[in-house]
Amino acid sequence: MIRILHLADLHLGWEPAYLPEEKKKIRRNERDQLLKKAVDFALFPENNIDAVFIIGDLFEKYSPPPPLVKEVLRQLDRLLQGGKELFTVPGNHDEITYRDSVYRKHRDEWPGVLVSNPMPELVVSKKINGIKLHIYSLAYTGGLTRPHAIDSFPRKDEAGLHVGAFHGSLDWQKLADRSLPLNSSLLAKAGYDYIALGHYHRHLEEKIGKGIAVYPGSVEFKNFHDTGTGHFTVMEYPGDRINIEKYPVDRRQHLFKEISLSDISDREELIKLCRKLSDPQAMVHLKLSGNPRFAIDTEKLAEELEPYFFYLEIDNSARFFAESFLKSIAQEPTVRGAYVRRFQEKQKEVASEREQKVLKRALLKGLTALEGKEKG
Repeated sequence: MIRILHLADLHLGWEPAYLPEEKKKIRRNERDQLLKKAVDFALFPENNIDAVFIIGDLFEKYSPPPPLVKEVLRQLDRLLQGGKELFTVPGNHDEITYRDSVYRKHRDEWPGVLVSNPMPELVVSKKINGIKLHIYSLAYTGGLTRPHAIDSFPRKDEAGLHVGAFHGSLDWQKLADRSLPLNSSLLAKAGYDYIALGHYHRHLEEKIGKGIAVYPGSVEFKNFHDTGTGHFTVMEYPGDRINIEKYPVDRRQHLFKEISLSDISDREELIKLCRKLSDPQAMVHLKLSGNPRFAIDTEKLAEELEPYFFYLEIDNSARFFAESFLKSIAQEPTVRGAYVRRFQEKQKEVASEREQKVLKRALLKGLTALEGKEKG
């Protein structure tokens, strides 16, 4: 049996521009611990990992800071010292093309196998646990790699586990060369058992010919549109099939919350509700929805709540109709104008404050719905 820890898109050295300087450093350091977590995982005896694949974008930039490079080399060397095989493919963020690319500057000391050939080749054949592992790959190199000239992928006519390893875009149309477009039909013809991919940040598994292509995804959180998978991906090959396993990774919590403003009387009540969600260690995306009775300054609200969260992102999807705006709508010779006039007449017929509030909520919800239909 062979068990491979399949990593990609760690983006070490990335900093969140949306955080203040102090928290920015905290998050960068947290994210940069991801490689150590992966190495610890691979070295833990019970996980039975035989090899580690890093399929591109190990770094956020092709020329990362020297202290970061030094630590990465130290961690990767731990794998070799622990008897693990290591296979590294440069990506598009940490592209090998440039003279000062980390992979050119440290080629001679890079632990394990570092891919540098610009077109697809058999990079290594090695026996692990009695099974011959054949790995085919390329490192995108500007001016040398010609993605659209690739009309076939190599494969030895020999028994064993055949793995294609590419940092690229599987069947994504109209992409620049640097995204390394990969044709699934050509990969299927090659007959790889496993296609280890990188570049796409979500976990994805797809049947390609007789084998399976896998994007492990980016483990760590970048932002609320790129939240990461939160798990390591392990490929297991017992000799007759491919098994994919996922192992959770401990990381800072991120949460999606929503508050409807339709039943909130004023800004003070909103602040109280927001503070009930407070978590100084969590990153929170707060969606405000509904029909408020008061205007909301999102920037000021976020600034006031900032001390109660590690990071708070507010999405104000609420629809506020000021009284002056409602009066102007009532003058319109439209369905919307007739709708407002009808509610205004009904409001004159009810006396209780409670009924007035119910009518106002119904009016605002109806206007929101009408606006949606007009846009559609």
